[in-house]
Amino acid sequence: MDPRRLQRLLGGPELVRLRQKLARKLLRDGGGRLSLSRVSDAERAAVERLIGRSPRQGKSLSVDLEALSHALLRAGVAENLRAALEALDGPLVDERARSEEERRRWAELIVAYRRRADALGLEEWLEALQAGGLLKRLAARSELQGRALLEQALGVLERLPVQGLSLSALAAECLGDAHGLDAGRPVAALVRRALARHWQGGVARVDPDERSIWAHAGVLMGGDVTSAVLTLRLSVHPGRPLDEALSRYCHQAEPTWLTLRQLLRHPPAWDCAGRDVFVCENPAVLAEAAERLGVDAAPLIATWGRPGAAVLTLLEQLEAAGAVLHYHGDFDWAGISIANALLERFAMRPWRMGAGDLMEYANLDGKPLAGRPIEARWDPRLRCILEARGRAVHEEQLMDFLLDDLRGG
Repeated sequence: MDPRRLQRLLGGPELVRLRQKLARKLLRDGGGRLSLSRVSDAERAAVERLIGRSPRQGKSLSVDLEALSHALLRAGVAENLRAALEALDGPLVDERARSEEERRRWAELIVAYRRRADALGLEEWLEALQAGGLLKRLAARSELQGRALLEQALGVLERLPVQGLSLSALAAECLGDAHGLDAGRPVAALVRRALARHWQGGVARVDPDERSIWAHAGVLMGGDVTSAVLTLRLSVHPGRPLDEALSRYCHQAEPTWLTLRQLLRHPPAWDCAGRDVFVCENPAVLAEAAERLGVDAAPLIATWGRPGAAVLTLLEQLEAAGAVLHYHGDFDWAGISIANALLERFAMRPWRMGAGDLMEYANLDGKPLAGRPIEARWDPRLRCILEARGRAVHEEQLMDFLLDDLRGG
């Protein structure tokens, strides 16, 4: 090889595009004829000089790569075209082949953990990590790091559910680092995604916050005394101290606040198999039920708008205990969004939430609707009727109807 002559013949920035085209053709086809459009004078002159062709005019150019290799060899400049291009710009890399090889290695990594994920019912989670590229991004494209992250995430998921264990204690136990599951950590992102969308059905799709996602697996974030749910007349099997207290509140028909900490650390022994439990959006309904109905009121829970971690945790517990859940919320777009999410997540029945119910309230005034219209998954007619009405109907306007349903326990 004669580097100086090669640089004069084929080097320089003005021939970068030509060299790149030649390299891609070599990698893709191994040879053949390359056609170029909109060629520069420098590109045309270089090709004609190399293969000894008389100058021509025009903006297109065709060159046979084999002839170009032979010309370089005859001139004593380079052994062949590939050697010349690599001497000028470095090793030729087949990006498609490299990408395919990388994809194959990541697929093999996923397959290696499929049995463990399947045992947890997380096969869809594992496939989504591969399809969406999340694992690769969190691992900074390092397969070694990806393997370590999957190992850690599955170790945490295999430890779940827990009964009121704090997030830091779980991280310390599974990862040897009390902050290993803090927001922003790669392992936390993998576990959080599993809990939110896949682990035991995921959580209700009502903008689940971090606390709700971890609570789904019995994990407490901090003290978790600020997330609470308001209840009325929920029956429990007496025995444990907290259950005794709840039983007394139930018999006295006193509204009761339950914190997420209580629900996870000391899960009540709910006595509700086959019984109706009603869920409303606004605490005013629960307060009126306690005031007007007292011990004649049916079991009732208030979500206080979009349900938080304590509400979702309580509903999970009641559903597992065999309760028959019924939901009522405001007739507005936010209320339908909340109802959609709850009815998707739980085996819950709409309670006075149909299009026919709304038509009965045609005489009621209300605030103008705000927000984007959405479909009600339980009644496709509801959206059209609500849009035509143009005004919301809030639960407080239906107090007498709702209390009549709750009367009689």
